[in-house]
Amino acid sequence: MKSIKLMLLGISFMILGGILVLDMTTSIGGIEYMIVLSGIVVSIVGFLKDDVAS
Repeated sequence: MKSIKLMLLGISFMILGGILVLDMTTSIGGIEYMIVLSGIVVSIVGFLKDDVAS
């Protein structure tokens, strides 16, 4: 279940970064793209993480 939560967190980072990229009034110097990239990384980590049932 933790891997699904990580993937959802990454997707929310990507959505937030996408909104900031598309918003014309917000310009924070390219950090928007770093937010999207961190969301991709978090999603990949969540996808590769094994949930071991005890």
